[in-house]
Amino acid sequence: MVAHSQATSLVTEEKINLNGSGTLDAARTQLREQGIALLRGVFPTDSLAALKEAATRCFEAVEAGQALPEHYKFNRYSHSLLLTALTGFGCEPDDLTAPLAAAGLESLFSEAMHGAWAGSMEQSWVRKKIAPMRAPAGEYQLQGWHQDGALGVRFPSDAAPDAMAAIPMTQLLTCWIPLDACGADSPGLEFVRGRQPKLLHFSELDDASVRRRFDVEEFWAPELAFGDGLIFLKSVLHRTYTCPEMTRDRMSVEFRIFPSR
Repeated sequence: MVAHSQATSLVTEEKINLNGSGTLDAARTQLREQGIALLRGVFPTDSLAALKEAATRCFEAVEAGQALPEHYKFNRYSHSLLLTALTGFGCEPDDLTAPLAAAGLESLFSEAMHGAWAGSMEQSWVRKKIAPMRAPAGEYQLQGWHQDGALGVRFPSDAAPDAMAAIPMTQLLTCWIPLDACGADSPGLEFVRGRQPKLLHFSELDDASVRRRFDVEEFWAPELAFGDGLIFLKSVLHRTYTCPEMTRDRMSVEFRIFPSR
């Protein structure tokens, strides 16, 4: 676990960076009202470049059919590995968590988690999503609609409202950082803006059901540049976003942040 407690300032939506007065308040507002903060230019590109170089070598090995150690936890369906796997491809251990040292994150995480927090390397991942026109047939899949607060949750067999309302969400937030520009010419993320009051049952998460449940204005698929990132709360619905005309692949890293007791 990577433990922390407090720091400086931050902002979200279409033009948020961590410098200047009011930015931390803006991020708090976005998280409180929408459950999501879009951080523009927050993550130093030199630290991201080290991760990107290692991730490129990693997925080249995957696509060449190279056998990987089991502890890398490669998932052929989601095309992901534990972030710590990048140390096997030239990434220094300190580089893995360098993005979390970006100015303002520590304070924002502390407030969102209502106290001390820790980033778990056992729940931090590097992923590659492939342009739709080149996506391999078979096992490879895009992440469908889900809530990260469902991590480790055992769901009942049906979506009975009383049973679902009684299921607590896992306390966490997600910090998601693309290693390539995304959302326009390469896969990004799509969200339903807003904090949900409870977990939705897996039987309610097909795209047609989600779009019937929410107004069209609540759906949002931001475009991100290298150096941008997203923070979102445990209840926020999201999925991988693609369009048929996308031509480039996208790599990303994600950190799961938990309360530190």
